Amino acid sequence: MLLAGIFVPFIGALSDITGRRMNFVIFFTIICAIFTALTAYVSLYPALIFALIAMLTYHAALDVYDAKLMDISTNKNRGKISGYGVGLGYLGAILSLLMAYVILRVYGWDSAIGIKSVFPATALFFLLFSLITFNLVKDKVKKISISIKDMVKKAFFQIKDTITKLPKYRGLLPFLIASFLYTDGMNTVILFLYLYAREQIKLALIDFFYFYALFALAAIIGSLIFGKISDRIGPKRTLIMLVIIWTFIIMLLMKVSNIQSFIIAGCLGGAALGGVWTVTRPMLVKLSPRKKIAQLFGFQGLTEKFSGVLGPIIFGFVVVRANYQVALSVLLGFFVLGLLLLFFVPNRK
Repeated sequence: MLLAGIFVPFIGALSDITGRRMNFVIFFTIICAIFTALTAYVSLYPALIFALIAMLTYHAALDVYDAKLMDISTNKNRGKISGYGVGLGYLGAILSLLMAYVILRVYGWDSAIGIKSVFPATALFFLLFSLITFNLVKDKVKKISISIKDMVKKAFFQIKDTITKLPKYRGLLPFLIASFLYTDGMNTVILFLYLYAREQIKLALIDFFYFYALFALAAIIGSLIFGKISDRIGPKRTLIMLVIIWTFIIMLLMKVSNIQSFIIAGCLGGAALGGVWTVTRPMLVKLSPRKKIAQLFGFQGLTEKFSGVLGPIIFGFVVVRANYQVALSVLLGFFVLGLLLLFFVPNRK
């Protein structure tokens, strides 16, 4: 995550300069698929390195892909189009979960061959569905008259320029900090959800598969609904609504005592999660200069990646020293602070 946070804005800047976003998406997707597949066939330390390369190239492809939203949507339908993208992403999560379920049922839930088989199957799954995008989504290609060396220099200069001017882009800095805080909370909930359910209501792993699929279905519905709401009332107001929903979800999780309350909290969380991922992209598009859109998606991705490091460490520490309820109250503080910062972001319909 740390390497992706440093590396991805530079890739975004290069794609802004060249205008050839799909070349970057295709290249990094293929590298990601190759190293995901190979991870299963090597010993521990090479597997960790291969997994690092796979995750790094995945995030590089993802943030440049997000910047394509500008090319395939308009101001009137950006939320809806983003919602379709996020919704289909969660449909992919359900299908990949089904694929893993079938593999583990055939080979055994705890078998080494079953677990290893998931890696190449996932790589093939990812690559096959990506071929649709590779073939149907094209760039509005620019004519490039500078060398690769000058292009790299220009990318570094642009990143430096963006960092120094970040406070001048009205509302962008408070939005990035708010995004860091509420994403921190969401990432941590996702990461610890199974452990929390296992300890609080004794949920088995195989049962969690069904619940996770249900939560992903809720995320599909949430992404479609909140995408349309964003187009109607603006992304800022929609994000405020979603963060308020998340505060209620955390309070509900603190009271979870049975499977029924866990399902309710999980479905609400899934819908709100899909909504946040859907609305965040149109919000960033409205706040960013058009010429720097991909690198600013990289910076927004940076906040998400760092939140994926900090939140789980704090949450895990508090759980060990106190309990889950106290740790959840810390997450509640993340959402409240993020909500307050969103009020400093201009409302641009």
